[in-house]
Amino acid sequence: MKHFITGGSGFFGLHLIDRLLKENEEVVVYDLATLDESYQQKPRVTYVHGDILDKEALKNAMRSCEIIHHNAAVLPVSRSGRKFYEINVEGTRNVLEAALANRAKKVLFVSTSAVYGIATQLPVTEDTPLTPLGDYARSKLAAEALCKEFRTTNDLDVSLIRPRTIIGTGRMGIFGILFDWISAGKKIYMIGKGTNLYQLLSATDLASACWLASIKPCRNEDFLIGAEEFGTFRHSLEGLIEHAGTASVVKPMNAAFVRNTLRILDRLRLSPLVDYHYMTADKPLYFDTSKAQRMLGWKAQQSNVSMLTETYDWYMQNRDQLKKITGTTHRKGVKQGVLKIVKFFS
Repeated sequence: MKHFITGGSGFFGLHLIDRLLKENEEVVVYDLATLDESYQQKPRVTYVHGDILDKEALKNAMRSCEIIHHNAAVLPVSRSGRKFYEINVEGTRNVLEAALANRAKKVLFVSTSAVYGIATQLPVTEDTPLTPLGDYARSKLAAEALCKEFRTTNDLDVSLIRPRTIIGTGRMGIFGILFDWISAGKKIYMIGKGTNLYQLLSATDLASACWLASIKPCRNEDFLIGAEEFGTFRHSLEGLIEHAGTASVVKPMNAAFVRNTLRILDRLRLSPLVDYHYMTADKPLYFDTSKAQRMLGWKAQQSNVSMLTETYDWYMQNRDQLKKITGTTHRKGVKQGVLKIVKFFS
């Protein structure tokens, strides 16, 4: 089949391309960010430089594509304000309309676990009440609502994929700060004691879920995707530090004090951490993935620790180059702001 990927030049997009090519599929990448040259040279990959806000260009680029993977979005660290709505919501509407116009067989919308905010029940299931925290989460929930509208009013097959926090080779963002501090042997401060169960998800496992959802009978279904093997937040960090073999240690901090401090720094734009980060880091969050296992035949292959260590090793191999690149996507490091001072004294 021919797959169309919005945001295909991004961190997860590259993992998805890899999986689709492994299955001998054809891929069209639609993104404002330039696709890596190594991918543009691959057979069965076409790159189109385009904006999801450009309705006509989007519709033309999508022509003859059967499966639409909608990944493009602005992320929490961008503090994008109005753009959260313009890109994450109206951009999604444009993708759905283009898919409808081109008679695509299926749309797969990669949403976020942030729509659950601080979970009201555990494990989280597809039926758990949605309580989004922050502008980003609210925009993604609004985009989900559009997907459900197109299911009913336009008879378009749209499945929602809600992943836990995605880790894998190529991932930077907030995790770039963590890897930087661990490689330097600094103390790793935690909000609270770190005893909360916290599930992650490897990019390769998510790509597998998206591929399976494109070929299995799962019309208009929602799926939660997360690691099967995970532990507490502290356990994951200590497993990574042990693998790194540096002098770093985990240092629990009073949750209320750290949260209030980070809230002030956030408002002053002195820290890369936004409300979703500091409000949920000490809260348990993990998915029941049994529906994906049952309907898709999907099964997570990586644990929290294995995906973190794999990504850390990639970071260490590329860190000199990575430190030169900052931005607000998962493929770029974020500016540490006042955290650089904290790091110096840690």
